[in-house]
Amino acid sequence: MSMLVCQVRRQQPFALIAMAGTLDQDTLIQAGVTLADCLAAQPEAVVLDLADTRCADERLVPWLHRAAVSASRWPGVPIMVAAPPCPVPVAHPGLSVFDDAGLAEKAAEALPVSPRRSVTLPPTPASCARARDLAQRACAAFGLPRLGQLAQLLASELAANAVTHARTDMELTLRRAGEAVIVAVRDGDPRLPHESGPEDRGAGLELVSAMATDWGSLLTSGGKVVWASASVAEPRRATAS
Repeated sequence: MSMLVCQVRRQQPFALIAMAGTLDQDTLIQAGVTLADCLAAQPEAVVLDLADTRCADERLVPWLHRAAVSASRWPGVPIMVAAPPCPVPVAHPGLSVFDDAGLAEKAAEALPVSPRRSVTLPPTPASCARARDLAQRACAAFGLPRLGQLAQLLASELAANAVTHARTDMELTLRRAGEAVIVAVRDGDPRLPHESGPEDRGAGLELVSAMATDWGSLLTSGGKVVWASASVAEPRRATAS
């Protein structure tokens, strides 16, 4: 049975994951869980140190490309691969390859740090009002007051969804990403959200889907993150992923 050890050596402002062992169909599942947990904290980049790994098959390259596509959508950060055990073609702008971890860390350290605001909220109805308040104050602090009303709506809906369905404490984070504000709620419930139909009233996120530029979700080892983007761009129909 293949073995892989994933060690998270740092999480902010960028994440560094050092892996040791064999990369194959089974262990890449473990690697994906570790990567998801790091992405849930919304670092500025993720460095994957693969110097002590070996490839058992050809699955690493497509796995890295899928990870880069997903991380580029949310939280909108690059994947930096250090010392891969096999050639990794750079076929996506969110994926870069370095000869060693030191070079990758140096590149990650040069990235600007996005302003953010976070708060931990209980699963009570009052948390929706607190979410709206944080959203308004965050947009003003980010210099994007025109997005305040939309960010308030998204924060309130995501918090309400967690209160109603997750019923766990949640962490609400608002982060500036260029001219957009990303609203994210992390909770302890692994059930992913969905847009509800007529037979499933109140279980979905129709307003978020209709108003957000983009939205989705990320499964983690301890629950999930549901996120939505507020910007002046036209909303597009997006599904949780």
